Amino acid sequence: RFSAVEFVARGAGWLWLGGRDYRLMPGTVFVYAPGHPHHIRCDPANPLVKYFAVFTGQAGTSLLRECRLAPGRVLRVAQPGQIQQVFDDLIRHGRSDHANRARLCTVALQYLIMKIGDEAMPCDANSGRAFATYQRCRQFIEDHFEQVTALRQAADACHVNLSYLCRLFQRFGRESPSRYLQHLRLNRAAELLQGSGRLVKEVADELGFNDPFTFSRAFQRAFGLAPDHVRRPLAAGRPPVRRDPRAPLRGKRPPPTRPLPAREGP
Repeated sequence: RFSAVEFVARGAGWLWLGGRDYRLMPGTVFVYAPGHPHHIRCDPANPLVKYFAVFTGQAGTSLLRECRLAPGRVLRVAQPGQIQQVFDDLIRHGRSDHANRARLCTVALQYLIMKIGDEAMPCDANSGRAFATYQRCRQFIEDHFEQVTALRQAADACHVNLSYLCRLFQRFGRESPSRYLQHLRLNRAAELLQGSGRLVKEVADELGFNDPFTFSRAFQRAFGLAPDHVRRPLAAGRPPVRRDPRAPLRGKRPPPTRPLPAREGP
């Protein structure tokens, strides 16, 4: 018995699976196995470019089920470019002559399945416009978190009201917009403080925290150590490490919610 995961990178078309018709567009992912017949039609004006992975074994089947990617499901991922990159890595490992090629492919496939599960939501004809708005708001916060001092600024810039912004993150995200904003700020704070000798108050003010105590408490909760500890000079010869502010926080993680959704077709 095999399982298959297909991903649309470019183009458009239509999919019939499980007795339903779906619009195929970049970011669409669908899963099938024996007993799940399907049919694909390509838009002649916009040919499909797809990636797929076919695999066997109980471990793969169990991981699909764990990630809520059971055969017959059709989803769309929030970040198609990231999924395509993982597929490209999987292909590159498969074509290599590395001694650990099989193990690398196994790890890449496991990561691919988990990444899709984390980035996807079921297709829903009513969610496309709302999800596009969510992506736009989330991207704005990611791009301007150092200037945004209140969520209302982000809501106004994205032309939505604050309560709707919060509902979008509750519906499509893994954390509230306020927590996401703080997540970005704290990772940036860790980068600014690491080995720089800058004052905690200075960094707190720069990133929009009300006072150093509030900042220190949030930093301690996120990273498990005080900001004063991070700002101590690094050992001689050891360069500061730059952190991507979008990288996961160390220490306590926010409670998991639903995976990210996917953009709907017309």
